[in-house]
Amino acid sequence: MQNLEENFWQKIHLYKNISKEQWQDWKWQIANRITSLNELKQIIPIKNEEDFLKISQIFHFGTTPYYISLINPKDENDPILKQILPDIKEIDEKYQEGAFLDPFLEDVKSPVPGLTHRYPDRVLFRATNFCSVYCRHCMRKRMFLEDERARTKEEYDAMFEYIRNNKSIKEVLISGGDPLTLPNKKIEYILKNLYEISHIDIIRIGSRELVVNPYRFYDEKLLQLFEKYDKVWLITHFNHPNEITSETKKAVKNILSTGTPVLNQTVLLKGINDSKETIENLMRDLLKAKIKPYYLFQCDPTKGVYHFRTPLEVGLEIMEYLRGRLSGLGIPTFAVDLLGGFGKVPVLPNYIIEKNEDYIVFRNYENKTVKVKI
Repeated sequence: MQNLEENFWQKIHLYKNISKEQWQDWKWQIANRITSLNELKQIIPIKNEEDFLKISQIFHFGTTPYYISLINPKDENDPILKQILPDIKEIDEKYQEGAFLDPFLEDVKSPVPGLTHRYPDRVLFRATNFCSVYCRHCMRKRMFLEDERARTKEEYDAMFEYIRNNKSIKEVLISGGDPLTLPNKKIEYILKNLYEISHIDIIRIGSRELVVNPYRFYDEKLLQLFEKYDKVWLITHFNHPNEITSETKKAVKNILSTGTPVLNQTVLLKGINDSKETIENLMRDLLKAKIKPYYLFQCDPTKGVYHFRTPLEVGLEIMEYLRGRLSGLGIPTFAVDLLGGFGKVPVLPNYIIEKNEDYIVFRNYENKTVKVKI
């Protein structure tokens, strides 16, 4: 966890005259996103400008001032920088062979535009295709190819109508893009309509704003919405310990004060967090911030992302390493999302060595075996 100094952003020349009030305004962070090469060069050196321009014309580039302030500009392998800096591998077929723009058929399994219905009891509600930061590993990277926009009221209403008419749906995941980049008025319109559907028990909001713009949760009006619509759970997306800061901790405290649980999904990313020690430290720092580790995902087979993918064995080795070193509170479920929209499956190390009618032989985290009678 990074303990940030007072006015830490003023060390960056571009932000030396930015006040604390401006910096901690979530709208200022979004309005002042870095989206061009010229802006980025004022903060970090760029080795291959031609590649940057070539890639960013295909897949959007963008980051908040806050998120880029967390990097070490002298380290070209900085784990945050690698999540936002375009890489020529994103458009090189040699690295993307076997990947798909829509590997889980979200657009195919869409009864109305913006809504995906893959599981019987829940739906994905894509409220916008806008993000304040464009993560290079995004599972919906196909949206980078589109113009930035929120969905219209008419589109939302069609999604609400589908949900009302399907009483098997108990849970709605609001995602995007990032739904918490929307104005509070639009967020309330979505929450109010979902809240009033009697068969909806849980409303999940999937957002990376806690990672890239924690000041979103300094906004009292948003916090009031969380408290008012108490079916809400917040699912966030930290991938590296360097992303968790003293600002994160303040934001989480604000969220928890509304009674809203905070859970985290991490994606296993080659060259960023694919080490046992990094994942252990991440899970420990999440718990310190009172964020519950939820999933550790195998990187998806998405075109433009495939170069981040690790062998499945890497994830299994990490899960074995965590067992016994971390309490159950800190151990996520390692999962793979199956091609073709067949859903997520957990992948676990095998702790059963032998099984017959009389007993089972287990091994523990220290590789010791125990025979247990059935």
